[in-house]
Amino acid sequence: MSIKNLVTIPATGKIDNQFVGIKIANNQVEFHYPETYILSNDERELRRQLLAVLRTVSLAKTKTSDLSRYNTKHTNENVFPLASYLWIINDYLTYGRYENREKQYQSGAKGKINWKKTLHSNPIISEKNIIYTNIVSEKKSQIDNLLTEIYNYCVRKSVDSIGWLYGVAFDSNGVDYYKLFEAKYKLYLSTVNTELTHTFDDIKKIRLNNMRNVLTGLDDEMISTRDIIYGVDSYDYVYERMVDAMFSRVENIKDFYPSATWDLVLEKAPVKSSNLRPDTVLVKNKKVYILDAKYYRYGTTFRVNDIPETTSIQKQITYGEYVKMVKTGQYDAVYSAFVMPYSKTNNEHKDKLKNNLEFVGIANAKWIDSTGETSRNIIGILLDTNFLIDNWIKRNEDNIDSIIDLIEKNVGGFTRE
Repeated sequence: MSIKNLVTIPATGKIDNQFVGIKIANNQVEFHYPETYILSNDERELRRQLLAVLRTVSLAKTKTSDLSRYNTKHTNENVFPLASYLWIINDYLTYGRYENREKQYQSGAKGKINWKKTLHSNPIISEKNIIYTNIVSEKKSQIDNLLTEIYNYCVRKSVDSIGWLYGVAFDSNGVDYYKLFEAKYKLYLSTVNTELTHTFDDIKKIRLNNMRNVLTGLDDEMISTRDIIYGVDSYDYVYERMVDAMFSRVENIKDFYPSATWDLVLEKAPVKSSNLRPDTVLVKNKKVYILDAKYYRYGTTFRVNDIPETTSIQKQITYGEYVKMVKTGQYDAVYSAFVMPYSKTNNEHKDKLKNNLEFVGIANAKWIDSTGETSRNIIGILLDTNFLIDNWIKRNEDNIDSIIDLIEKNVGGFTRE
């Protein structure tokens, strides 16, 4: 499948245009991407961008309990293991053909001698000679050979399915891995499951889980006769998780959850109400920064109807008041901000808004005196979507310092031109 079959569709977040991800049908590929994410005209860079966006989609699938946070109209029967295909190809391109990195050892000189383990054993000293009688050698088992075969099948399958995204091919060296798969499917699956129960290597567990996903995924006939869909019907939750990954710095965010109780006539004791949960908390130099990621369209439309509403403003104020009252004396100051998406290279105010992070205004509640209270002035920040998608996984302190400087610099207000 060629990149030439690709149709790109910006997801505005409006009704019937919220899906972000990929849809494949009849050799036609639709790539739905956040509207503030700017695509490259260079094919190689476009491939990288497509993969980068698809990797962010996996954030919405990391925890089962989180699935209720977004609407999942597309059921599993219409989905094939794209995330595992992506992982397997990346693993193959990074490390090459699979070899078991968990060594198995045996006593005796059969196989490759592991001198490090051998030299740790107790030697015999005879006539000034040091003799090691407990030779330890590395053992390559039939299971290792079979896992290599299974891995190669998974690479073959993944490359054939989505290798066009990378522009790569896989050399099978004349081996028909599909024929082996048909003959050994049950053995392949049981081998991977057994190995999963015995390994203590976290990376190997991830690899084996992705191999199992490829083994149990849709077969070729199903892929050719069904629409393949991989994505989310709302990107809000993914955006929150990316912002959190980029800026969160806190030992235990639950310490910042405001809570309440109900005293009910029919209950013997007070009943705890549900907690409020801030999206992201950043703690640095005895200061607290509470960030609320809002996947709103203000950075695209610049309309006042597309900024956070009063209920969101009140929540941010509540988080700040909670920290000041419950954590009295622990922190020198509390700040609060909304973080919204935009494009620094494609917006109608590029003369003013051209950096990865931009200040756009302050929200405050008119029923509360905000004089001198940094937590009651909620800073509005725009974050470049390309920058976020390319950097959310990197724990870069420069990004932390940039958002802190922007918040503290503008919390006192600004002068209109």
